[in-house]
Amino acid sequence: MNYRLFAGIDVSKLKIDVVFFLTENPDKQFHECFDNSDEGCSKMVSWINQISGLLITDMFFCVEDTGLYTLPVCTFFDEQGGNLWVENALRLKRSLGLKRGKSDKADAAEIANYGFLHRRKAILFKLPGETISKLKHLLSCRKQLVKQQTALKNASGELEVFDKEAADFTLYIRKSLITEYEIKIKMLEEKLLACVKEDSILEKQYNLVKTVHGIGAQTAMFIVVLTQGFTLFENPRKFACYCGLAPFGNTSGTTLKGKPKVSHLANKRIKTLLTMCALNTIKKDNEFKRYYDRKIKEGKHHSSILNVLRNKLISRAFAAVLKDRPYEKDLNFAA
Repeated sequence: MNYRLFAGIDVSKLKIDVVFFLTENPDKQFHECFDNSDEGCSKMVSWINQISGLLITDMFFCVEDTGLYTLPVCTFFDEQGGNLWVENALRLKRSLGLKRGKSDKADAAEIANYGFLHRRKAILFKLPGETISKLKHLLSCRKQLVKQQTALKNASGELEVFDKEAADFTLYIRKSLITEYEIKIKMLEEKLLACVKEDSILEKQYNLVKTVHGIGAQTAMFIVVLTQGFTLFENPRKFACYCGLAPFGNTSGTTLKGKPKVSHLANKRIKTLLTMCALNTIKKDNEFKRYYDRKIKEGKHHSSILNVLRNKLISRAFAAVLKDRPYEKDLNFAA
């Protein structure tokens, strides 16, 4: 679509800075500040309309993905049918080149220019379903509780080595807290399952992913949520890239001839979960274990084989959901 106006939105907790320009005169830019709320977004569009005389459908907005702070803007544009591109913060930052100084107005202008220059590869934002959004918040809360619980467990063990008397006293206190965390985590997990059951499609996808040997309940939940019900990624390869499991070449000219490696730019949480799943699959006699042993005998590195297994798990999860049938076990495992 040929947009007639490009706008950049810099989001903070309480306000949004907006800079826009018309395509026929990109050097003349307009700036204003509004509340970061539904009402503030409405005033923003009205202000732009008064200056440009254009409808919201003729405008293109680009905003940096700042997580929760971006939610009011995303919700407004989803309801109004506006053209919004929510771009990755790191990609935006690296595209700006050398910078000296910083201001919200300057950031908004740079985001607007970025949206204009890269408009052909823009992916318009579509708000995830209510159930997916709810699951994301619950999973985030669970992650925090597990992290705090683990910190308490580790602290008790470390202190016992150096001061057993103090460790015995603090252990009593920590044990009660650890037990409380376990109760709350269990409550969260029950709530997660209840939320999944509210959406029949997500529930079916969740159950199909769990049929893949090696993938447990928590990993299945993460896969369904991160793929937004298998709508966000076109194929398993792209999701593997998001998880940091897809190897990329590392060559340049005649001097640099490195082996393909996975990128550290990834969702480390799902990568860790898939690693644990892959390790569990090779503990028992099955096609994964036989494949692992065969490759070890061939001289392949443990990490390299493990990465293949993680990719296999993703491919099988996608296959089960896209073909709408449980994964069939005990088939021949491709080399």
